[in-house]
Amino acid sequence: MRVAAIAVLVVLAGCSGLAFGPDADGETVTPAPVPTDDGLPPGVGQSGEVDASVLAATHGNILEDASYTVATNRTVRSANGSLRSSLGVELRLSATRNYHANVQAIDNRTVYSRYNGSEAYVGTWRFWLGSVALDIGPETDLYTTLRSFETRVADRSDGRVHLVGTVVRSQEFVDDQSDVERVENATLHAFVTDAGLVTSYHVTYDAVRDDGETVRVRRSVRFHGVGNTTIDRPAWYDEAMSQG
Repeated sequence: MRVAAIAVLVVLAGCSGLAFGPDADGETVTPAPVPTDDGLPPGVGQSGEVDASVLAATHGNILEDASYTVATNRTVRSANGSLRSSLGVELRLSATRNYHANVQAIDNRTVYSRYNGSEAYVGTWRFWLGSVALDIGPETDLYTTLRSFETRVADRSDGRVHLVGTVVRSQEFVDDQSDVERVENATLHAFVTDAGLVTSYHVTYDAVRDDGETVRVRRSVRFHGVGNTTIDRPAWYDEAMSQG
């Protein structure tokens, strides 16, 4: 499974209209509605069915002019549980869309760091990127993921709804399908505030590859620091600028 995640970071320089996920040029998302009277997030029905377009649009609308931090992690494990690959991306965005992005692989050492138009390699690792499909347009990947499952409300408490999906409608949520023959045992968990902000979601599934091998994939996305994320110039920035 392979995705050129470096492209994810490069496109962020002008990221007011960020695209996110494997169908970034696909269907449009419905404008966000007002909150519902029943206390459920917009797009979530009483029985747990989700209008993915409505909920994703609400989520995107909340984040549109706000600062926030988004973190995504993707791990792939062999059938015996051993770790095959791990990749984490954290992106901090200001309200004016300055940003600082970090990429980490396996041992939590930072292997790539980017601050606005500048970049630096950190540590001794060869720049390694496994696969993570995250172009950071917060509503698009969410929309694709939600509409791939039939969902239900597993819990409602403290102003938050926990959605669970175990019935797969499509495999659009699979971020890299290039060598995946089929997907089994897929589960979605999403946590949504009453206002419609999806604070986190994750999918796990068994991917049966073309060569017959089965791997366990977990991909998670989390949003936090909404409205209070700050972007500090990293320690390496001045040196990188002086070296051109």
